[in-house]
Amino acid sequence: MAAMSRIWRLVLAAAALLAAGAAGAQSLRTGSLLVATPALEDANFAESVVLVLRHDEAGTIGVVVNRVTSLAPADVFPELAEPLAGYDGRLFRGGPVAPTQLLLLVQGLAAAVLGGPAIVDNIYVTADPDLLPELVALSEGDQGLRLYAGHAEWAAGQLAAEIQAGAWQVIDGSADLVFHPEPTRLWREALGQSADAAVVDVRP
Repeated sequence: MAAMSRIWRLVLAAAALLAAGAAGAQSLRTGSLLVATPALEDANFAESVVLVLRHDEAGTIGVVVNRVTSLAPADVFPELAEPLAGYDGRLFRGGPVAPTQLLLLVQGLAAAVLGGPAIVDNIYVTADPDLLPELVALSEGDQGLRLYAGHAEWAAGQLAAEIQAGAWQVIDGSADLVFHPEPTRLWREALGQSADAAVVDVRP
Protein backbone atom coordinates (compact mmCIF):
# COMPACT_ATOMS: atom_id res chain seq x y z
CA MET A 1 0.00 0.00 0.00
CA ALA A 2 3.05 2.27 0.00
CA ALA A 3 2.45 3.50 -3.54
CA MET A 4 -0.56 4.23 -5.67
CA SER A 5 -1.61 1.12 -7.55
CA ARG A 6 -1.54 1.00 -11.33
CA ILE A 7 -5.31 0.97 -11.60
CA TRP A 8 -5.65 4.34 -9.87
CA ARG A 9 -2.94 5.88 -12.02
CA LEU A 10 -5.10 4.82 -14.97
CA VAL A 11 -8.16 6.35 -13.31
CA LEU A 12 -6.45 9.70 -12.96
CA ALA A 13 -5.08 9.63 -16.50
CA ALA A 14 -8.48 8.75 -17.95
CA ALA A 15 -10.22 11.45 -15.94
CA ALA A 16 -8.18 14.13 -17.69
CA LEU A 17 -9.42 12.94 -21.09
CA LEU A 18 -13.01 12.34 -20.10
CA ALA A 19 -13.46 15.63 -18.30
CA ALA A 20 -12.94 17.39 -21.60
CA GLY A 21 -16.09 15.77 -22.95
CA ALA A 22 -18.28 16.62 -19.97
CA ALA A 23 -20.18 19.43 -21.69
CA GLY A 24 -23.31 18.92 -23.74
CA ALA A 25 -26.00 16.27 -23.52
CA GLN A 26 -26.09 14.09 -20.43
CA SER A 27 -23.94 11.01 -20.80
CA LEU A 28 -22.17 8.39 -18.74
CA ARG A 29 -18.74 9.80 -17.94
CA THR A 30 -16.23 10.48 -15.21
CA GLY A 31 -18.06 12.28 -12.41
CA SER A 32 -21.48 10.80 -13.19
CA LEU A 33 -23.48 9.18 -10.43
CA LEU A 34 -25.08 5.78 -10.99
CA VAL A 35 -28.28 5.47 -9.00
CA ALA A 36 -29.51 1.91 -8.49
CA THR A 37 -33.17 1.45 -9.39
CA PRO A 38 -35.50 -0.96 -7.58
CA ALA A 39 -35.11 -3.24 -10.62
CA LEU A 40 -31.45 -3.91 -9.79
CA GLU A 41 -31.21 -7.44 -8.37
CA ASP A 42 -27.53 -7.55 -7.39
CA ALA A 43 -27.38 -7.36 -3.57
CA ASN A 44 -23.92 -5.77 -3.79
CA PHE A 45 -25.50 -2.64 -5.24
CA ALA A 46 -29.06 -2.53 -3.91
CA GLU A 47 -30.02 1.07 -3.08
CA SER A 48 -26.50 2.23 -3.91
CA VAL A 49 -25.14 5.42 -5.44
CA VAL A 50 -21.87 4.99 -7.34
CA LEU A 51 -19.48 7.75 -8.35
CA VAL A 52 -17.93 6.95 -11.74
CA LEU A 53 -14.16 7.35 -11.51
CA ARG A 54 -13.35 6.15 -15.02
CA HIS A 55 -15.38 5.17 -18.10
CA ASP A 56 -13.61 4.22 -21.32
CA GLU A 57 -13.28 1.43 -23.88
CA ALA A 58 -11.78 -0.88 -21.23
CA GLY A 59 -14.78 -0.61 -18.93
CA THR A 60 -15.91 1.39 -15.92
CA ILE A 61 -14.55 1.90 -12.41
CA GLY A 62 -16.56 3.50 -9.62
CA VAL A 63 -16.98 3.72 -5.87
CA VAL A 64 -20.18 3.37 -3.82
CA VAL A 65 -20.50 6.63 -1.88
CA ASN A 66 -23.54 5.99 0.34
CA ARG A 67 -22.64 2.85 2.30
CA VAL A 68 -21.12 4.14 5.50
CA THR A 69 -20.23 1.64 8.22
CA SER A 70 -20.04 2.05 11.99
CA LEU A 71 -16.29 1.35 11.88
CA ALA A 72 -13.40 3.76 12.13
CA PRO A 73 -10.96 3.21 9.24
CA ALA A 74 -8.17 2.25 11.66
CA ASP A 75 -10.35 -0.60 12.97
CA VAL A 76 -10.05 -2.29 9.58
CA PHE A 77 -6.63 -0.92 8.61
CA PRO A 78 -4.70 -0.90 11.92
CA GLU A 79 -1.44 -0.17 10.13
CA LEU A 80 -2.88 3.28 9.39
CA ALA A 81 -3.80 4.13 12.99
CA GLU A 82 -0.97 6.65 13.33
CA PRO A 83 -1.56 8.61 10.08
CA LEU A 84 -5.31 8.57 10.81
CA ALA A 85 -4.89 9.98 14.32
CA GLY A 86 -7.39 12.79 14.77
CA TYR A 87 -9.66 11.65 11.95
CA ASP A 88 -13.18 10.91 13.23
CA GLY A 89 -14.88 9.82 10.00
CA ARG A 90 -16.32 6.34 9.45
CA LEU A 91 -15.19 3.81 6.87
CA PHE A 92 -17.34 3.37 3.74
CA ARG A 93 -17.86 0.15 1.78
CA GLY A 94 -16.77 1.26 -1.66
CA GLY A 95 -17.66 -1.91 -3.53
CA PRO A 96 -17.07 -5.64 -3.80
CA VAL A 97 -13.78 -5.45 -5.74
CA ALA A 98 -10.48 -5.37 -3.77
CA PRO A 99 -12.17 -4.87 -0.37
CA THR A 100 -8.79 -4.72 1.39
CA GLN A 101 -7.64 -1.79 -0.75
CA LEU A 102 -8.27 1.69 0.58
CA LEU A 103 -9.52 4.44 -1.70
CA LEU A 104 -9.65 8.11 -0.68
CA LEU A 105 -11.98 10.83 -1.95
CA VAL A 106 -10.84 14.35 -1.13
CA GLN A 107 -12.32 17.82 -1.50
CA GLY A 108 -11.75 21.32 -0.14
CA LEU A 109 -8.39 22.40 1.26
CA ALA A 110 -7.12 18.83 1.35
CA ALA A 111 -7.55 18.58 -2.43
CA ALA A 112 -4.58 20.91 -2.88
CA VAL A 113 -2.34 18.00 -1.86
CA LEU A 114 -3.31 16.01 -4.96
CA GLY A 115 -2.35 16.76 -8.53
CA GLY A 116 -4.13 15.77 -11.71
CA PRO A 117 -7.71 16.37 -12.83
CA ALA A 118 -10.73 16.48 -10.55
CA ILE A 119 -13.31 13.70 -10.82
CA VAL A 120 -16.13 16.24 -10.46
CA ASP A 121 -16.28 19.72 -8.91
CA ASN A 122 -13.26 19.89 -6.57
CA ILE A 123 -13.24 16.17 -5.73
CA TYR A 124 -10.09 14.12 -6.27
CA VAL A 125 -9.26 10.43 -5.83
CA THR A 126 -6.13 8.68 -4.62
CA ALA A 127 -5.14 5.28 -3.30
CA ASP A 128 -1.87 6.47 -1.75
CA PRO A 129 -1.97 6.04 2.06
CA ASP A 130 1.30 7.94 2.42
CA LEU A 131 -0.70 11.13 1.88
CA LEU A 132 -2.99 10.49 4.85
CA PRO A 133 -1.21 12.62 7.49
CA GLU A 134 -1.37 15.73 5.31
CA LEU A 135 -4.90 14.98 4.09
CA VAL A 136 -6.18 14.43 7.64
CA ALA A 137 -4.59 17.69 8.79
CA LEU A 138 -6.31 19.68 6.02
CA SER A 139 -9.59 17.84 5.63
CA GLU A 140 -11.80 19.26 8.40
CA GLY A 141 -13.18 15.77 9.10
CA ASP A 142 -15.24 13.66 6.76
CA GLN A 143 -16.53 16.63 4.78
CA GLY A 144 -13.07 16.93 3.24
CA LEU A 145 -11.85 13.33 3.29
CA ARG A 146 -13.69 10.01 3.07
CA LEU A 147 -12.18 6.53 3.05
CA TYR A 148 -13.61 3.57 1.14
CA ALA A 149 -12.76 -0.12 1.34
CA GLY A 150 -13.02 -1.61 -2.14
CA HIS A 151 -14.54 -0.32 -5.37
CA ALA A 152 -16.77 -1.39 -8.25
CA GLU A 153 -15.78 -2.46 -11.77
CA TRP A 154 -17.63 -3.30 -14.99
CA ALA A 155 -16.15 -4.85 -18.12
CA ALA A 156 -16.48 -3.08 -21.45
CA GLY A 157 -20.15 -2.86 -22.40
CA GLN A 158 -21.39 -4.45 -19.16
CA LEU A 159 -22.57 -1.28 -17.45
CA ALA A 160 -24.19 0.05 -20.63
CA ALA A 161 -26.23 -3.16 -20.84
CA GLU A 162 -27.31 -2.81 -17.20
CA ILE A 163 -28.37 0.80 -17.76
CA GLN A 164 -30.34 -0.12 -20.87
CA ALA A 165 -32.03 -2.90 -18.88
CA GLY A 166 -33.23 -0.33 -16.34
CA ALA A 167 -30.95 -1.30 -13.44
CA TRP A 168 -29.35 2.14 -13.15
CA GLN A 169 -30.23 5.77 -13.69
CA VAL A 170 -27.46 8.27 -14.41
CA ILE A 171 -27.31 11.80 -13.04
CA ASP A 172 -24.62 14.47 -12.89
CA GLY A 173 -22.39 14.20 -9.86
CA SER A 174 -21.72 17.09 -7.50
CA ALA A 175 -19.80 17.72 -4.31
CA ASP A 176 -23.09 18.10 -2.40
CA LEU A 177 -24.12 14.58 -3.40
CA VAL A 178 -20.78 12.78 -3.21
CA PHE A 179 -20.02 14.27 0.21
CA HIS A 180 -23.64 14.19 1.37
CA PRO A 181 -23.78 14.97 5.11
CA GLU A 182 -26.21 12.06 5.61
CA PRO A 183 -25.03 9.28 3.24
CA THR A 184 -27.81 6.89 4.27
CA ARG A 185 -30.35 9.35 2.85
CA LEU A 186 -28.49 9.90 -0.42
CA TRP A 187 -30.08 7.06 -2.41
CA ARG A 188 -33.66 8.31 -2.04
CA GLU A 189 -32.60 11.87 -2.77
CA ALA A 190 -30.63 10.85 -5.86
CA LEU A 191 -33.39 8.52 -7.05
CA GLY A 192 -35.78 11.45 -6.93
CA GLN A 193 -33.39 13.53 -9.04
CA SER A 194 -33.04 10.70 -11.55
CA ALA A 195 -36.79 10.23 -12.06
CA ASP A 196 -36.78 12.38 -15.20
CA ALA A 197 -33.18 11.63 -16.22
CA ALA A 198 -32.38 9.89 -19.48
CA VAL A 199 -28.96 8.63 -20.53
CA VAL A 200 -28.24 10.07 -23.93
CA ASP A 201 -24.94 8.33 -24.56
CA VAL A 202 -23.35 5.43 -22.68
CA ARG A 203 -20.41 5.17 -25.06
CA PRO A 204 -16.90 5.99 -23.70
